Amino acid sequence: MTDSDTLARVLIAPDSFKGCLDAAGVARALALGIRRAAPHAAVTELPLADGGEGTLDCLALAHPSARRVHAAVVAVHGQPIDACWLRLDDQTAVIESAEVLGLPRVERSGPAVERRGSASLAEMIRVALDAGCRRLFLALGGSATNDCGIGLLQGLGLICVDAQGRRVTPDLAGLLSVERVDARALDSRLAQAQMTVLCDVDNPLCGPAGATAVYGRQKGLAEADARRVDEAFARFAALCNFNPAASVDAPGAGAAGGLGFALALLGARLDSGATRILELCGFASQVHGARLAVTGEGRADGQTLHGKLPAAVARSSEAAGVPVALVAGGVDEQARPALSQRFAALESLTDAAGSAQSAMDEAPRWLEQAGAALAERFLR
Repeated sequence: MTDSDTLARVLIAPDSFKGCLDAAGVARALALGIRRAAPHAAVTELPLADGGEGTLDCLALAHPSARRVHAAVVAVHGQPIDACWLRLDDQTAVIESAEVLGLPRVERSGPAVERRGSASLAEMIRVALDAGCRRLFLALGGSATNDCGIGLLQGLGLICVDAQGRRVTPDLAGLLSVERVDARALDSRLAQAQMTVLCDVDNPLCGPAGATAVYGRQKGLAEADARRVDEAFARFAALCNFNPAASVDAPGAGAAGGLGFALALLGARLDSGATRILELCGFASQVHGARLAVTGEGRADGQTLHGKLPAAVARSSEAAGVPVALVAGGVDEQARPALSQRFAALESLTDAAGSAQSAMDEAPRWLEQAGAALAERFLR
């Protein structure tokens, strides 16, 4: 045993590797590798999220007194489910949009993107309000919807009608035909609620960097329809002039198919999910005095440095004078130079395994190997 082993403290703070391992599984495998190579290092596992899938899990781990609360709601695929939200204290609720609106709900079967709406999230908000919560954290990410939040808004009392005065459906199809809105019947409890949106992206609502242009295709929207839908987003935003403070250009307005903007209309504050989750999990105090911080995500690319969890971990760690290593399932070659400048070390499971498929099939093995390599480099 060396002095460096005895004094070395490592904080492992990854996001999930989507479709492969949750954040806790990633942290566990990395920790095994570090402990194998440096048996006397003090390793802390802190699974995290950026506001997308896994947000409830990481906050539940960080707050042992928090309670999961069950709610019966109709999810995005039109079927009733037993959904969960997290009660941090008497007044504070955390709601994860992916719980009821997530892409996995529609992957095998479900309505086309035009018939998907965000009303399920309104149901969850109403449940939390009914329970007496007035401080709401709303985690956006992994949504199957691209309806500019019209379903959410209608579910909370906004009246939306077409040119003939008929109420439109609470989905993208309804958004395409809406001509007038009336906000007078919005749930009055929203005015007393403090809502913070945890955005996993910083896209505006419309335009070439907006929700539809960037994420529409992965939700099933045909490229030929993208311009028409983007114009419908802009038109709906103009109709919803009851809160002039809500901006279509705000970072995060385009999160979860426009839900960021819809929630801003209701008075919510748009925040970086990754940054706020680090605060809620006490990251700054845990990284202080560490020899190394290790973060990770499924694929490192140009977006990694823009609002994603690894960038937030890097900023907070560097403020404490702690070097940060990034472990990714794969690394985009065009982004590699910028990532190598930002992180003290960059480990790719695909490079180690020889192929992306092998890296995914045996992710725990390659993560453990990456952890051991980092220990050899930084803890010796």
